[in-house]
Amino acid sequence: MIKFSCNECGKSYRVPDEYAGKRVRCKGCSQVTAIPQVEDITLGSGESVAAYNNLLKELAKAEKTEPTIEIES
Repeated sequence: MIKFSCNECGKSYRVPDEYAGKRVRCKGCSQVTAIPQVEDITLGSGESVAAYNNLLKELAKAEKTEPTIEIES
């Protein structure tokens, strides 16, 4: 399911994935809004899912290559 909001009034919608890329008219304000592609969907932080996945890959790579720092107590 794709979750998205109207760009004009913020009304939230949920539609099946096969509607990605289609245009719909908002029931709240009649504004025409494009249903986002799956890779365009944003997370709460504003980062796209693809950017989030890339960040996870970079972090995993950094953990393998960066030296560990030991703190003496």
